[in-house]
Amino acid sequence: MISSLASTAAIAIFATHMAVAAMAELDMTASDIKSGFLWTDIGPKKALVCELQQLTSCIANLPQSARSQLPIKLDELHHLLGQRGAMVLPLHHARIAGLVITDFTQLPKSQTINWGVGHFSLPLDKQARLTYWHELGHLYAIDALSRQGQTIDSEYQHEWLADLYLHWRIAKQTQSLDLAWQQYHRRNLAVMADSEFMSHWSVPVLAQAFELYSVEQLTQFASFDEFWLDISSKLRLYDSDTLNEFSSLIQRTFGAGTMQPLPGYMYWRKPALGSYLKPTLVEVMGQDAAQDWLSSQQLIGEEAWRHY
Repeated sequence: MISSLASTAAIAIFATHMAVAAMAELDMTASDIKSGFLWTDIGPKKALVCELQQLTSCIANLPQSARSQLPIKLDELHHLLGQRGAMVLPLHHARIAGLVITDFTQLPKSQTINWGVGHFSLPLDKQARLTYWHELGHLYAIDALSRQGQTIDSEYQHEWLADLYLHWRIAKQTQSLDLAWQQYHRRNLAVMADSEFMSHWSVPVLAQAFELYSVEQLTQFASFDEFWLDISSKLRLYDSDTLNEFSSLIQRTFGAGTMQPLPGYMYWRKPALGSYLKPTLVEVMGQDAAQDWLSSQQLIGEEAWRHY
């Protein structure tokens, strides 16, 4: 039987190996992995990427004018990160776009949901890479909008912009949209499991990206800035009242203690919601079971983008 001290050491060693493997997946050099940080370009600026276990030494690489914007106590950064695999802190600085903190040992291997019809699980691939790209997406979005004299005005906008960057980056880096569909499904399953994840429900925007662009078209954009210039005028976005209606319908459909379906409840949002959920339900339930369940909930209708 291993002692508690040895067990703690073993866990720490395992976590370190996991972090190193995940950081290596991001194409970091050996010196980057050893030091636990790297610099990456965000338009004309740079972002510092720090591994949580070496946060103190990593942050020392920031100029004082950028460090002064961070919490004085690093424990606050640990608390902000919580159980997430990464987070970003945008900075107001002439040369530094922001700070990305990673703890890839926290990343889940699957996204799960359990509701009235059963338990379903979606295996998650390349999560370190996708999480990293998503966090960079927050900073790239700030840069892209600032070029148009715009700012990001809500947490929800921040999240769908970061996922839109991720969508483009996946196509650009992998020449495929398989991982983009994984992100789409993950966002759906998360909000189905807990409506509090509405702040991250980028699906209405991602659905339009899938509809408007093939992977070949996405790879033609040399930068996210170019992609954003093209898609920004085409996107149709829901207002907060509409998103609240979707949230209520999702909670009523999947929430704990859900009763028999009410055909008339938010009936005007059901066709769009069904369209958003269908690809994910087919992925985890299969075509026939998904179609039967959507029909039983009166969630079958026209495509979602016709309901803006």
